[in-house]
Amino acid sequence: MKKSYELLKGKIGIGFVLVFGYLAICVVINGLFGSIVVHGGEDYRVLTRIVVSGFLVGILVIVNLIGILVQSVFYYVCKNYHHQWIDKSALCDHLGGYLILREYVPLKSSIQMENMDV
Repeated sequence: MKKSYELLKGKIGIGFVLVFGYLAICVVINGLFGSIVVHGGEDYRVLTRIVVSGFLVGILVIVNLIGILVQSVFYYVCKNYHHQWIDKSALCDHLGGYLILREYVPLKSSIQMENMDV
């Protein structure tokens, strides 16, 4: 916890805004889902409730994926702000072969579907 606190020094306000924004979006989606899909009753037709539920679940999935992306970027911004070393080769291996150094690094292996046994 102490190491995390040290990493967040100077960026706590931005971290709070990011977390609060994420939670606010989730609360809005939850409120819409509850009012339309769960408690919609006679106000909305069944087809409308099904379409709205699918749309809201899709939006929630997108919000979660963007949230994970923002958390990762924020982590590396904090590390860079405190001049901590970032192992770019390990990051490259983790991301699957692409490094953000304006150059293309080929993947280590190619996947060929015709060689797979079903």
